Amino acid sequence: MNARLVPISLAVVALGAAACSSNSSSSGTTTTTAAKVTTTTAKKVTPTSAPATTTTAATAAGKPCLDSNLSVTNGQGSGAAGHIVTPLIFKNTGTVSCTLYGYPGVASLDAAGAQAAQATRAASPSPTLVTLAVGGTATAQLTTTDVPSGASPTCPTWSGLLVTPPNTKVSTHLTLSLSGCPGFSVTPVVAGA
Repeated sequence: MNARLVPISLAVVALGAAACSSNSSSSGTTTTTAAKVTTTTAKKVTPTSAPATTTTAATAAGKPCLDSNLSVTNGQGSGAAGHIVTPLIFKNTGTVSCTLYGYPGVASLDAAGAQAAQATRAASPSPTLVTLAVGGTATAQLTTTDVPSGASPTCPTWSGLLVTPPNTKVSTHLTLSLSGCPGFSVTPVVAGA
């Protein structure tokens, strides 16, 4: 009788091992299901990204102007009391609105095309953010003087300017004749021409 119980006990152990093997398979299915949940979680990130893209598109009008979307020209200078004021005009030639803020970089050029002086920043007005619509313009005022100082009886003559719009890197060469006496300064950009 005891000899009969041993084969039955072995059969029960074999069935138990098979059941554990099935659970192992189930565990593999659980892992697969967990992988599907992970995939579903990854898909949930996509909707979160979409509003961020929409927000970025909505604020495109607030992006700084790029070098490739700006033209730089000068207006007609005018003078009084030894000061000559020349408008520097920045036009948005791009396809979306953009912004400019602060002072342009301005260097004067001598007859050989070498940089002669850097414009200082005028104390006023204070810089403000200027939004340029497509085709819109902003202006900075460049001031030079024609009053000699020190032992020099005359002022040097500059043959041009290198102008870099605020927060950009590419300079535009403007050809114009300016007095090179001390007092070379530029204001921040303001809206309009």
